[in-house]
Amino acid sequence: MELKAESLYNHFLLASSGATLASKADWSLIGRYFSGVTDMIHANLKQAPSDDSDKAVLEKFIIKIERAAKDETRREAVKKSIDRFYQFDSKLAAGYGKDARARVISIFDDDYPPALKHINAPPLVIFVAGADFNPRSDNFAVVGTRSPSAYSTAMCEIITPAIVRAGYRIVSGMATGIDTCAHLCALNNKAPTYAVPGTGFDVIYPRENHRLHAEILRRGAVISEYLPGEGPQKQNFVYRNRIITGLCRATFVCGAGFKSGAIISANYAFEQSREVFAITGDAYRADMKGCHEIIKKNIAKLVSNSADILDDMRGEKLLKTKNNSDPARPERPFKKGGAHKDAAGTLDFDYGEKEPLSDEEKKVISLIEELSVKNDAPPSLELLGEHAAKTIKISRLLSIISGLELKGAITTLGGKRYEING
Repeated sequence: MELKAESLYNHFLLASSGATLASKADWSLIGRYFSGVTDMIHANLKQAPSDDSDKAVLEKFIIKIERAAKDETRREAVKKSIDRFYQFDSKLAAGYGKDARARVISIFDDDYPPALKHINAPPLVIFVAGADFNPRSDNFAVVGTRSPSAYSTAMCEIITPAIVRAGYRIVSGMATGIDTCAHLCALNNKAPTYAVPGTGFDVIYPRENHRLHAEILRRGAVISEYLPGEGPQKQNFVYRNRIITGLCRATFVCGAGFKSGAIISANYAFEQSREVFAITGDAYRADMKGCHEIIKKNIAKLVSNSADILDDMRGEKLLKTKNNSDPARPERPFKKGGAHKDAAGTLDFDYGEKEPLSDEEKKVISLIEELSVKNDAPPSLELLGEHAAKTIKISRLLSIISGLELKGAITTLGGKRYEING
């Protein structure tokens, strides 16, 4: 369903507000008090809060949305993001055909994934791009270290294809290491796969995965709660993990250190009452210590082969063949940096390329860098305004900062302080 301009704007504004980030606003509360996105934007409740707890959550929730709606910088960022959304949608269709499209889906829509709706703090709006997205598909998360050992990689390459052949779509974060391995295992077995990045769906991070990103768009989907054009920010990669696991019936951790995104994902899955599985290995291995820890805490079940996973989940939709643990080699594997010979469109379909900075943007970047070094801390908006006042008006400075955020050149910290990315 195509959204009208005002409704589309409201969806983007709600997505940018961060309204669920600091609340316990799950679907039971959201559905009880709101009828749709527009009602959220205008704070139109279906009924008065039934108790003080609901009232407190709703007040924080509504205040965040109201702040976003009144913030001129945010409104400008939303408008730019909508432009990027339309541009990306057109490029998708031109590159991969009419089935490849960009979509905006709210939690009130029929095509919002049911499994995701019932987690704690579900994203109110998701942005989906790609040729094959099924909100009711059976999904399985595969996550792990960005620097896997040969052993972790081998286990991923053995077990993930069996999960695919059992009828599950693989969901991961499109990071380097195990994430990349998991996506490739799905693609090599001619199956769709979903990527959930910590950026907008049109921004490729890491850059080396630009061809993988293109192939996922052509044969699966990229799903994000972040605005199109939003660049990498550290906290986003942590928080998006709840979506990776929330989309899935189970999560497989294929190698992870003590403090890693994969272990955060495992904990999210456990909190969401989803199954968690993990491999084990030598006790001294850094990439196994996190796996051992979640197994010891009974968060994850130990697995040494695909049968350990599939037998455990037997009863609903399971083995389609008897030899899932020994999958056949695919005819034409999609290798990192390569492409299928029969790929439709071009794998140079790369819209995450960083946009060049204007002269004004370069001046602001230099000023942020200069003040960061001088004060040994990221500068505040007020400090930037004071030093830029002679050459840049404050209204223009806000617009420039918004543009730099969308390009992923800077990150906004607490207290409206800014640091340069990379």
